[in-house]
Amino acid sequence: MNLSLSRFFESTPATNLDTCDREPVHMIGMIQKGTGLLVLDPADGRIVGVSENLHEILGKPADALLGAGIGVLSEDIAEQLAELADSPHISHEILDAQFEADGAIYDVVTHAHAGRRFVEFIRNEAPSASLVRKRMRRCGSACSQIMGALTFEEAMQVAANAVRDLTGMSRVKVYRFLPDWSGATIAESRDDRMVPMLGMHFPDTDIPKQVRELMTIVPYRFVGSVQDENVPIRALAGQAGELDMTWSMGRAVSVMHTAYLRNIGASSSFSCSLMDKGKLWGLIACHHVEEAIVPSDSWALAQEIGTALMLRYDQAQRTETADMISQLRRIESNFAAELRQTGDVEDVIKTLVPVLQKFLRADGFAFQYGLNLHTSGETPPPEFIRDLIRWTKDNLTGEDQFQTISLQSIYPDSVPYKDVACGVLVQPIVVHRVCQLIWFRGPITQKVAWAGRPDAKMVADEKTGVTLGPRTSFDKWVNEHNDQSLPWEEAELQAAREIFQEFLDIISSQLLLKEENSSLRRFAHMAAHDLKAPLRGISSALQWMEEDEADPASVEEHRHLAAQQAKKLQRLTESLLELAVLQEQKPKMVTVDLGELAQQAVELLGHDIAAAGADVQIGGLPSCVAAPDLLIRVFLNQIGNALKYGRSADRALRIAVTSEEDGSWHRILIEDNGPGIPPQYAEQIFEPSQRLVTDDKAEGSGFGLSICAEIAKLHLGRIYADKTFEAGARFVLELPKAQPQ
Repeated sequence: MNLSLSRFFESTPATNLDTCDREPVHMIGMIQKGTGLLVLDPADGRIVGVSENLHEILGKPADALLGAGIGVLSEDIAEQLAELADSPHISHEILDAQFEADGAIYDVVTHAHAGRRFVEFIRNEAPSASLVRKRMRRCGSACSQIMGALTFEEAMQVAANAVRDLTGMSRVKVYRFLPDWSGATIAESRDDRMVPMLGMHFPDTDIPKQVRELMTIVPYRFVGSVQDENVPIRALAGQAGELDMTWSMGRAVSVMHTAYLRNIGASSSFSCSLMDKGKLWGLIACHHVEEAIVPSDSWALAQEIGTALMLRYDQAQRTETADMISQLRRIESNFAAELRQTGDVEDVIKTLVPVLQKFLRADGFAFQYGLNLHTSGETPPPEFIRDLIRWTKDNLTGEDQFQTISLQSIYPDSVPYKDVACGVLVQPIVVHRVCQLIWFRGPITQKVAWAGRPDAKMVADEKTGVTLGPRTSFDKWVNEHNDQSLPWEEAELQAAREIFQEFLDIISSQLLLKEENSSLRRFAHMAAHDLKAPLRGISSALQWMEEDEADPASVEEHRHLAAQQAKKLQRLTESLLELAVLQEQKPKMVTVDLGELAQQAVELLGHDIAAAGADVQIGGLPSCVAAPDLLIRVFLNQIGNALKYGRSADRALRIAVTSEEDGSWHRILIEDNGPGIPPQYAEQIFEPSQRLVTDDKAEGSGFGLSICAEIAKLHLGRIYADKTFEAGARFVLELPKAQPQ
């Protein structure tokens, strides 16, 4: 768990933060009016920091407290703090002590954090013990009603009403974050002094990134006044240091936030985070028309109501997900029966794909297995789908699936396909090989009611003169747009994860068997076809030698021909064997320097390079996890092909091996300034025994590029000819930066 907001700033690049996101709100060094603060050094119990108003609460001047032990204030508090000294958890403990000053009662709340013990004095405007018990009874009743609610909407309303009753606030909202971190009020309880905001949307900038992060760390927060009457903290020289006040409840508030609250018509506020599966889902936001501090004994009660609400949400999601999974199992059973009956996996897939499309209310669906791509409904072209799959691999960021409702806003290459691929859900599933299931949704026209214009410009606060981010108007503003699809519901996302893996395992097994059988037939046909020619040549030469045995010159000529054909036969059989072995091989992967491998290949080809008068340049190549004995074969083949086929009478041959980074991929570029490869043959040349040059003087079996392709596959990468390169030939070898276990 991230226990300090400082971790957020340490781990988040400044370039990812807007102006409002960069404010270190936890290092503000002041407290709110209506609170007081003591800072202790836990090692020796000395007071190393005090708020300058503490004499008003304790009746002791700051100078008398600084450097003293907590016992000078209260032996009872000192004993209670000693009992908490060994607690490993950061939590707010309400001590069994109260102080009275000018008719106000102050509770004592403490926590330990960042090497300091914080003792806070929080004004309690309703300190009655009977009232506390009454609040606890109401909280328990509300939690029971929430869990027993027929719908989640009903549960949210119960929670909003209960928190307003508990806190006495004028308006309580259940606020949910949307995927882009904008938010919406989805339940509300209020009195007539506050304007309604139910159904209103708010931009993501209203709650900056670091504040959202803070909400995941500390579950609640109050603002007692929006008038910025903050109190400085005085520190013992060289002792208190810069205070990390992440967990301080009385911590002063950013002037940007108080201005926002004033603009929205609130004089004080309280909020409680709503967490779902460890992630920030939303918050219960309370606003009041008067200055008020929610009593410390109510913080945990509000959190308990929020926890009950999220348990009810989880219950609703589980029920909806279970219903969808049940439907999936029925579909799976039907298709498994059909597969057993027909035995034709391709026909079953063709029937299955549109069913999976409709199951998640998608406009289109694609199923990729190996090189096969099956689609249904409205989808982008296959080339884009394959590019999208590669792009999402780089953008999963530790998640097990990728989903968005506005692909074009984060992937510019998708803009031409916005009408069919605005919303995208990509679910990889490992069954023998990695399958990809991709659902597509087109954009829908939506009317969104915003609380004020979300793009309102920054304004200057009249009171402080400081430039602020909050908007001044929250009047209803309706915007119509069509740049988002329907959202992917939690049950749909979970169904995509659960999508019958066992059945897909059966399908993929049969596809793999079919693919292997087809590959075996092609291999056998290819071997039989390619071996015939040299065997026929050897047979003919031997026959001619028998006929011309009296002529030594003719016999020698035919013997030479037979030797050539035998050599060709040897090359073919070696290549066939190498290709067959590669397809079954599980190479040992180690960290290798690709630059060193390329240089070794150049040294091995030194004679050929000199004979061709070629200039071979090796650029800075990365290190990666690979099988070095296989990758050097790729460099030998690619540079060797450039030497054989790249020569030209009118220019010196230049060969360059360079690299570039592409997300999670290393891209190795091998290019020459030769005649190049016609685009129509860019894929054909990787088929076994395919050669664009049929001149027997150019040695080779026609299997070199096929072997390179197999080696790339073994590394979970690929190799291809760049059709766009016009200055010769360029081959691209793509290797993953990290090999999966």
